[in-house]
Amino acid sequence: MRKGWRTGRFAATCATLFVALGALELRAVPPDADAASKVGPMPAIRESRTTTPKEHESSVSSMPLPLALPEHPQARGAEAKPLAALPHAPTAQPATILIDTTLIPGRTIEPIDLLNVLRLAGERDLDIAIAKQRIDQAMAELERTRSLWLPSLFLGPTYYRADGQVQTVTGQVVNVNRSSLFLGGTAALPNGFPAPSAGTGYPQLNSLSSVLRISDIIFEPLAARRIVAANRAGLVVKTNDALLQVAEAYLDLQQASGRLAVAREAAGNAEALSRITESYVKTGQGLEADHRRALAELKHQRKNIQLTTGQLLVSSTNLIRLLVLDARLVVAPIEPAETILSLIPEDIPLNDLIIQGLTHRPELAQSQELVQAAVIRLKQARLRPFIPSVSATYAGGGMGGGQGGFFGDFGARGDFMTSIFWELQHLGFADRAIMRRNAAEKRTAELELVQVETRVAADVASSYELRMTAAQQIRESRETVVEALESLKLNRVNMQEGAGLPRATRPIEVLQPIQALAQARLDYLDSVITYNRAQFRLKRAIGRQP
Repeated sequence: MRKGWRTGRFAATCATLFVALGALELRAVPPDADAASKVGPMPAIRESRTTTPKEHESSVSSMPLPLALPEHPQARGAEAKPLAALPHAPTAQPATILIDTTLIPGRTIEPIDLLNVLRLAGERDLDIAIAKQRIDQAMAELERTRSLWLPSLFLGPTYYRADGQVQTVTGQVVNVNRSSLFLGGTAALPNGFPAPSAGTGYPQLNSLSSVLRISDIIFEPLAARRIVAANRAGLVVKTNDALLQVAEAYLDLQQASGRLAVAREAAGNAEALSRITESYVKTGQGLEADHRRALAELKHQRKNIQLTTGQLLVSSTNLIRLLVLDARLVVAPIEPAETILSLIPEDIPLNDLIIQGLTHRPELAQSQELVQAAVIRLKQARLRPFIPSVSATYAGGGMGGGQGGFFGDFGARGDFMTSIFWELQHLGFADRAIMRRNAAEKRTAELELVQVETRVAADVASSYELRMTAAQQIRESRETVVEALESLKLNRVNMQEGAGLPRATRPIEVLQPIQALAQARLDYLDSVITYNRAQFRLKRAIGRQP
């Protein structure tokens, strides 16, 4: 009789505690029994709240994770908004998502979404800004080469004084003491060589005569235009690289958020299990060792919460650095961590994607322009000894002077000099060395082009294979989550309905399903993040902006 009373009391206690365990049941409602056998190729149940740029289409999987962070009431169902600290942001205070204040005292997390992350990357990325400045530099160089045929102007006075012996034009050497002042200007073609020596009577304002190299006028602008085109392609390269880097940083933030959600869920389940094992010990139906094991698991899961919170902060800091925002900000993703992005259709064959990459990849356009610039410079070096150069200088103004320091007899004066010549630098050996150098530069540019083509094909292939592998992992890991949820449910029911019976599930036996569920959720989360990461990499690999 006493034994039956104790059994009934134990069953009533277990029923009360199972109600508490049910209150901590997973937020994700497990699919029905047929769900595992009807899993499609990719989950696409409901549209995401955030739309990615251009043809980005996102969908949320049918296996949602528990919430990583408690939502602010205003944030639930709201559209993604830019941070208040950013330029052109709305004046209204954005919704905030609070994090565990015991881990980050006084800190709040600002919400941010993928659309605004990509927009900010395009506007604030430093590599993109540097690439734009390189285009300006190339354009300035192009303008300089286009003006090579124009003369330079020199304005100002020239004072000339000669004391001592000089030779006259008839060959006599005489002792002179004279001075002169020239007021006017000189127009000279570009590029200089030493002027006639002093004492010849030619009024040099800048002490240089000038040479116009016709080969430079012909080929330098052509090469400069190729460099401008290469830098413009380089800007597209930097933009795509920056967007991919920021997108992957945002995915890291999503992954950290999802891991925090899984850690919170596992800690909640471990806490409920520790209470059940404690009640078993108090009623004499359980072992103290089982309770201690449950407490150890609870402490372990709480440590995981601290660890994943730190990972979230590190991922936030990395994203803030890439967006060049205030380092004190902490951001968290608005989109659920299990959001699956669909950027490139899966039915496109690998060969077609490789062709797209070889056609549209900006790195190839940049390398091709550099090859053409090297070809032009090689042609210039080969033809330079056969193309003449022109020297021309004109000086005009007023000149006066006299013996000693006397200035007088001022009047107008004009002097013009021109010549045409062919040049062999250092008996032609320097010209030959320049040809060899430019030929090596051309060959280097061609090899680098082949290297880029190989890398583009490899980027497309590796991203494609990674996406296909991740898609298969998503299907398998989603089924694993279904099985883990069902296992936890069955163990809970068996423990509840068979309380006190010989074949009933011991409370400590529920520990393994809790751990299995947490691992299954992590595997599913990693598969989704890997799939999204492969999508961004594939889109960049075929030459389109992520």
